[in-house]
Amino acid sequence: MLTLMLCAVARQATAGALYKWIDENGQIRYSDRLPPSQVKKKHQQLNSQGVILTTKEAAKSDEQLAAEAEAARKLEEENAKQARLKEAQDKKDRVLLLTFSSEEELGIARDNRLDVLDSVIQLINKSIDATQRQLDELQTNADAVYLSKGREVPGGLAQKIEHFTRKLESRNAQLASKMAEQDRINEQYEKDLARFRELKTETN
Repeated sequence: MLTLMLCAVARQATAGALYKWIDENGQIRYSDRLPPSQVKKKHQQLNSQGVILTTKEAAKSDEQLAAEAEAARKLEEENAKQARLKEAQDKKDRVLLLTFSSEEELGIARDNRLDVLDSVIQLINKSIDATQRQLDELQTNADAVYLSKGREVPGGLAQKIEHFTRKLESRNAQLASKMAEQDRINEQYEKDLARFRELKTETN
């Protein structure tokens, strides 16, 4: 049946193109002339023997073109991001290898940083202890002389209590910050050590 249809159409199209497409009803159509409504839709050009010469895909909708453009933009952004990350990592790797020649040197550098930090933490703890003692004395005085007797704490004493309360809060915040810094130093050391070993393995 298909051969008969092709032969019939071919006889009509003794010269020029023979087209094949699927209409809106899902039926296969052949003609020597492509309907204007089919130009932007998928169709094929055949020779008189029914051999496909070319296939033209359907034109993409505005939505499809926009989606492809957005996908291309995101891919470009991701590639640029990955390139920046690689450049940054390469720079860190160079610094790591130039700064340290062995795992032992990495450990010594970590220990030196922690020693300095330990000294600061000790000073903060001493300040906390001293501030707490001063605050305790002021609060004890306020309770014994005023509050226990139903009297209002004088402004000067209340201000001192407030001052040392805030000072104690500040010192505790400093202590928490330094202890968090200790954790960050140890975490960074573990990352640097692992990366150092990888780089040394690659170069060996």
